[in-house]
Amino acid sequence: MGPDRSNQRRTVTALMAALAMTLVAAAEAQALPRRPDVVLIVTDDQRADTLDWMPIVQRRVVERGRRFSNGMVPTSVCCPSRASILTGLFAHSTQVWSNGRNADIDGTGGWQAFAAAGMEDRTIAVELQASGYQTVLVGKYLNRYDASPEGYVPPGWTSWHAFAGTNGDYYDYDIRHTDGSTTSFGHRDQDYSTDVLLRYAVRELRTARPARPLFLMFTPFGVHDRLPKPAPRHIGTATVGPYQAPGVNEADVTDKPAWIATLPTISPRRLMRGSRRTQETLFSIDEAVGRLLDVIHDRRRLRNTLVIVTSDNGTFWGEHRLGGKYMPYDGATRVPLAMRWSGRIQAGTLDRRLALNLDITTTIASAARLDSFAADGLSLLAADRRDGFVLEAGATSGDDGNGQKVARPGYCGFRTRRFLFVRYSGGLEELYDYRRDPWELDNVAGLDAYAGRLSTLRDRADTGCRPRPPGYDW
Repeated sequence: MGPDRSNQRRTVTALMAALAMTLVAAAEAQALPRRPDVVLIVTDDQRADTLDWMPIVQRRVVERGRRFSNGMVPTSVCCPSRASILTGLFAHSTQVWSNGRNADIDGTGGWQAFAAAGMEDRTIAVELQASGYQTVLVGKYLNRYDASPEGYVPPGWTSWHAFAGTNGDYYDYDIRHTDGSTTSFGHRDQDYSTDVLLRYAVRELRTARPARPLFLMFTPFGVHDRLPKPAPRHIGTATVGPYQAPGVNEADVTDKPAWIATLPTISPRRLMRGSRRTQETLFSIDEAVGRLLDVIHDRRRLRNTLVIVTSDNGTFWGEHRLGGKYMPYDGATRVPLAMRWSGRIQAGTLDRRLALNLDITTTIASAARLDSFAADGLSLLAADRRDGFVLEAGATSGDDGNGQKVARPGYCGFRTRRFLFVRYSGGLEELYDYRRDPWELDNVAGLDAYAGRLSTLRDRADTGCRPRPPGYDW
């Protein structure tokens, strides 16, 4: 047999081997279930305990999936939290420390800081799109997205309908679309932003290509503001009274930082109005979630859709005389978190693990089989758990959420299920034992009985909070 015949035989053998490998790979791919659609709903400034005010979410997500009783965020500010959700990274990795307001340290917050740190190119949307997903964002992106170039749409998004202004609003806002154009909305009933965003999201779901998996990030403006604005149809429908807890209008705040100790109490009338407006505003978001699930069901894709409901951060309702967020206390760092995925998440279950906003990102990556996605989070679909996490924020000043001016230095801290430790720039420390003091009424940082615990948590905060927040002096 000549050399030509031998070469031909080797070539045929190699081709047959390659064909066999291709057939095996195709068979394995067919054996794997189709990668799930993912619907991520992120509300704005929603307290964890108000998830109970969303009956549709309770019935169709919580009861058919899993609720996380310890959903938390390491930095209780909108833009840093959203940056973490987009990337799966802590603020010390994204370098987004604030919303980019004038009162914050220049260049450390908002969309500008996110883009400057190169985070636009490593979001979960970029990874999902590259792996074959259709990716859709409808609603709020990042604070100060208005500082982006005219018509700019971030990479990684197949379809885009985002608030084009600083932050978004209930009325009188612009929406920027995939092609860079904008649509303006006014103050008519039909311009209520949650309803407008829902219409865009429904259209995207209906026109999505059935052969490709879909990622939808739905981010309404509600329930932002001290007094949120409900849809006209829900005005006057609230059934709740004022929020009442031992920490509300705390009588003795001498163990708290000086900027808290000078705050006046908040009127019960304002607390009542805030809780009732919040409930009424949540009704439209609750309806929107139900409508999205209906459309997914009509497309016969609900059984293989991972649905996640959460918020970017919580907010205070008078605890320690505070409103707004921006602090490491439980009212601002605890968020609602529930997920549903038929056949993969057992219905009606409660998970008490510490579950962070950046864990949501890793969970999505795990569900979509993005094995190379690098992040700081853990998959909530696995049994992994963390015993604590770092708390971190840059210095800021401004309205505390109730019309009071507050100047807060940066801080580093560490949170476990039982303890909250925080150290502010300048050296002031706080330590709370939730087992004995669930309302954070008594700062025990100076007690000898807690000296060992204080030292351990201080070391963990020191190690985890690196690079340091801007303006922070350990």
